[in-house]
Order: sequence, then C-alpha cells, then structure tokens
Amino acid sequence: MSDSTDPAPAPAPAPVPAEHPDVFRAPTPREHRIAAALFIGMAVGFVLLFYVLSGWWFRWVILAIGGYSLLDGVRHWREAQRA
Repeated sequence: MSDSTDPAPAPAPAPVPAEHPDVFRAPTPREHRIAAALFIGMAVGFVLLFYVLSGWWFRWVILAIGGYSLLDGVRHWREAQRA
C-alpha cells in the first residue's frame, strides 16, 4: 500500500569529475626529459651493478630491471620529442 504523501525521489546528484585538471595534468616535455634522464641513468647503474655482482644468480634479475628502465627512459625521451 502506497501513501500519497510520500515525497518524490530526490534527483540524482551531478557526476563529480574524476580528476582535478590542475593537479592531474599531462607531463610537459621538460618533465619527460627529466624522467628519461633518470630512467636511463638508473639503467646504466643497473648494468654496472650486473658486472659488479658477478657470480650471483640474482644479477640476471638486476639486468632485466636495467633493460626495462632503459626502455622506459627511451619511451619518455620519445614523448618529449613528440610534444
């Protein structure tokens, strides 16, 4: 049984934007260049660490991390060139 004095359902609230445009923005070309330098520098460090740790099996994991860091650095460098 429905009561005729029931208030109408409240309208749905307006959707809230998922991100704030001033806080979550795309990186600038300068920031891409900084990230590229950091990642490539870390890759060089990992490769040097690979040679220092000869005889230890985990050095292959370190070399893989260095390779991934190099790829990510190149990706950032390419993004800086595109922008």
